[in-house]
Amino acid sequence: MTSRSFITNSSYILLASCAIILAGCNTLKETHVSVASGNYERAIRNAVDNLRKSKTKKKSQEYILLLEEAFAKAVDRDLRNIDRYRIEDTTESLESTYRAYVELRARQDYIRPLLPLYLPDQGRDAEFRFDNYDNEILVAKANFSERLYDQAKSRLEAGDKYDARIAYDNFNHLLSINPNYRDAGILASEAQYKGTNFVQVSLANDTGVALPQRLEMDLLDFEAYKLNSQWTVYHSAPIENIEYDYEMLVVFRSISVSPDRIHEREFVKERRIKDGFEYELDANGNVLKDESGNDIKRDRYITVHSSIIEFRQTKSVRITADVEFRPYLGDEGFSRFPVSSEFVFNHEYCSHSGDARALDDHYRRLVANSQIAFPTSEQMIYDTGEDLKKRLREIVAKNRF
Repeated sequence: MTSRSFITNSSYILLASCAIILAGCNTLKETHVSVASGNYERAIRNAVDNLRKSKTKKKSQEYILLLEEAFAKAVDRDLRNIDRYRIEDTTESLESTYRAYVELRARQDYIRPLLPLYLPDQGRDAEFRFDNYDNEILVAKANFSERLYDQAKSRLEAGDKYDARIAYDNFNHLLSINPNYRDAGILASEAQYKGTNFVQVSLANDTGVALPQRLEMDLLDFEAYKLNSQWTVYHSAPIENIEYDYEMLVVFRSISVSPDRIHEREFVKERRIKDGFEYELDANGNVLKDESGNDIKRDRYITVHSSIIEFRQTKSVRITADVEFRPYLGDEGFSRFPVSSEFVFNHEYCSHSGDARALDDHYRRLVANSQIAFPTSEQMIYDTGEDLKKRLREIVAKNRF
């Protein structure tokens, strides 16, 4: 028993050791492939990860050589790219120049904690050409910031909402790289304002029926709708000094409220139910016995009846309206979307006479109910508002400016 256990444990240790060796071989091979394919950042990352664990193992020398090679080639690539960016001289190339210098410095800082890295087989330390890129980074950032600032400001001054939105994105991108740059923050706010469509929302009632004030307030509460977006803001009450771009008008066309109705239906409900038992008799009228001598009994069923008067209270309201979008000044580009909503009040109850055992569960519940007061027409119209708000929200969401 002990011998088998020892063999089993030894096998586990051997398998685990093999797995670790294979994983190490795969990582080393992957690093070679990364260098050969030009994926220098991955090769550097693999080498650094392994050298952090140990810098003196025999395999570590291979990682040091790979790190040395990948670093040199990455630096050469970045410097050649920077030369090309200078020739291109675009806003994008200025940003690329800045980011390339930042990457050159970050790569050095990533490797520096490992130094020195000694190669005993070659009797030397690994060579890494480290330079101070701080001045280049500052110059590149300044050049890019100035170019992007001028570009964004020109867009903003163009006066078009589309250009203002691009200017807003550019100013914010600039601030993410160079916070507090000149007046970029103020201009970004100005660009957001100029790029925003302001929509005034109002209601019109052409029905001849008074709308509940609560319904008007709810329909115009666009904060609750959560429909304001980055570039579209709805106001139910005009704000001074804001130049509105569009008007959204909700026009109530008709409001139909039915009268209070009580529908009555009378009918008889019957049901066959179990009602005790009776003895089974033979031809002579004697009680039959089973094999044990006991009397034989059987269930007795009867049919019971109950007269039911069923009442149903109903009342309904239907509202039709149009949602109209138009430029704030003039009718050019006018759009109209019909919307309708209905709310039905329904209440049931009943009375009965006769045997209550004839009632099923449904009618037992109705017997427990009684007539209630009909909702007022105003309340019915207000209750329809929840569905109206849902439909209004759908129309607005599909018709962004």
